[in-house]
Amino acid sequence: MSARLSVIDDIFLRTHRGFGIPIVLQGVWCSEDAVDHVELAAIHSNLSLGPLGRRVVTPVVPGARRRWAPSSDALPLEYDTTPLAASEVLDWADAQGECDLDPEAGPSWRLSARSTDDGGTVLSLVCSHVVADAAGLIEAAGMALTGSVPPESYAYPISDVCDAAALVWRVTKAGVPALASLLFSRRARSELRDFVRASSGAIPHEVSVTTAVLDIEARLSNSEFISVVTEIMVALGQHEPVSINVPFRSNTLGANGIGMATVQISRTDSLAAIKNECKRAFTTPAGPPSGFPAEMVQLLPEQAAAALTSAPGHAAALCSNIGDLPDSVGAIGSHRASTVATRALHPHSPSARTTTILSAYLSTLNGTSTLSLVGTDPALIPSSETLADRAHAVLTHRQLTARSWR
Repeated sequence: MSARLSVIDDIFLRTHRGFGIPIVLQGVWCSEDAVDHVELAAIHSNLSLGPLGRRVVTPVVPGARRRWAPSSDALPLEYDTTPLAASEVLDWADAQGECDLDPEAGPSWRLSARSTDDGGTVLSLVCSHVVADAAGLIEAAGMALTGSVPPESYAYPISDVCDAAALVWRVTKAGVPALASLLFSRRARSELRDFVRASSGAIPHEVSVTTAVLDIEARLSNSEFISVVTEIMVALGQHEPVSINVPFRSNTLGANGIGMATVQISRTDSLAAIKNECKRAFTTPAGPPSGFPAEMVQLLPEQAAAALTSAPGHAAALCSNIGDLPDSVGAIGSHRASTVATRALHPHSPSARTTTILSAYLSTLNGTSTLSLVGTDPALIPSSETLADRAHAVLTHRQLTARSWR
């Protein structure tokens, strides 16, 4: 793993610090079997030794990037054997995200479990988005669930002084020509204006979180997923076309190896048209304008950096397709999982503001797709029941058999 935080890692750290909406990732496993405390304790111990066992260190040297340090700090395993009704599982899972995680002081993750009244077990793993993206959380969970936890290898960081000097040099080397191009290139000036407009044009709303999870008896393609979410957004009252952020895997070093593209989708768009629109958007993902280096924001004060990196959050919806889950996360210890939900939540966010109305996450296990929805706008989504009902109606209209967790 890279010894220093990437630009994307820093973005999520700023949201944790209050510059935007806080984000934690969550995996929720449901098993029809009772999982005993010994197996859960082993999973908890494995997690503390795995990839999530790290924290952020902020150097005192100006210009040096934040770095990672190993950390075995962990919140205690919470296992409540009081039976939980099936209709209460999602509310319980929502509550697990409302915990105090700290990617700097630690701990940055939490494991909890609850018995269900049908003799099964539901398990929740939550981690700060700073220390892992969805792929990182799945990898860490897979290692812990199977007991195959290797020692985490941390790259030895160069000194903070050397890192600061190297960063200033890289930014200067790329930034000076970018500044010069503004004098001679109309295209460069137009691109910079569009970037500034995107970073300041949208009007955010106050956050009120609602959730829904549905198991779909089908394997949805990425285009089908985006099409379904578009129809759900319209059913909730959003105008067309719907602006949708689509995360994708990138080769960025750091805990969050993701990029972001934005598409405009209507209900009448065919799956082929959606696929082509995504391909086009992936060639021009969100990023700095006119040749300016992305690392430039790592030299700026927090507030300025937050303002310049807020544009990717201005779409009305987000569609994150996590894809097929590996066999390593298909069981809790020796007990098979009947379904697994993957999503992001927003803890302690009543005073936060965002322009994203609905975030949707899709993962597939054993041919069943689990659609997790997280709404934030009370004007369009007044309750979790409303969100679940609208989503179920859309899936039924598309002749997709679905079971709501509510």
